[in-house]
Amino acid sequence: MNYDEIIAIRDAFKTVRKRQVENVPMNLNEKMKRLRDVREFSVGNEELLKKAVLKAEKNGIKVFAAKSSTDAIQLILKEIGNERLIVKSKSNVTKEIKLTEELESRGVEVIETDIGDRILQVLRGKPSHPTGPIAHLSAKKISEGLSKIYGVQIKDNPEDIVRFVRKEIRNYIEKARIGITGANAITAEEGSIVLAHNEGNISEVIRKEKHIVVTAIDKVYPAIEDAINMLKIITYNATGSLIPSFIEII
Repeated sequence: MNYDEIIAIRDAFKTVRKRQVENVPMNLNEKMKRLRDVREFSVGNEELLKKAVLKAEKNGIKVFAAKSSTDAIQLILKEIGNERLIVKSKSNVTKEIKLTEELESRGVEVIETDIGDRILQVLRGKPSHPTGPIAHLSAKKISEGLSKIYGVQIKDNPEDIVRFVRKEIRNYIEKARIGITGANAITAEEGSIVLAHNEGNISEVIRKEKHIVVTAIDKVYPAIEDAINMLKIITYNATGSLIPSFIEII
């Protein structure tokens, strides 16, 4: 990472800290305690996991358990079948199991639908932060890279860059039949999948003919209320906002 990239990240974190000062949630300590208590109760709770799976299946969701990344890849490949285009959203679990790389090695085109992740995918770069993957890149550097790759002149301001990348992503979303996402939470009481996002892309990805959710057993929560409390905490810590722009509950 060079000097300019370090400065860009520092400025991004300054913005987050400023938002955090301006948007301190009501009863923050109580919310954090509730989250700790829920996590202590939920993580490793096999009965809660079993309840979540049974309830999800009752709701019509097919649930598959994978003991390893290899098992997960094989299950996903079976669900994909002969499809050769997948649209997906940001997911730490899919990154951990190297899903995109595995699918691409088998001739499947995988399109990231989060703006930052798509820019990194096209530029073949690496993320600098989980929630702000391109925080280290200036608008000028991004525009130069995209302009060279696509053979068109893209202005070096965020609005034009986002407009261009969003249009390209939308074209892929319209063509794809399968969408892949992670999950911020799986709730046992309702058997629901909870997903949070700020760009609106997940709303499109989950409405494809087939929606595949790749998540981990530590994402299980007792109920939706517990998941919403968790989202408030992680959103405040990550971006300084009080709640994500969008929350999908399936």
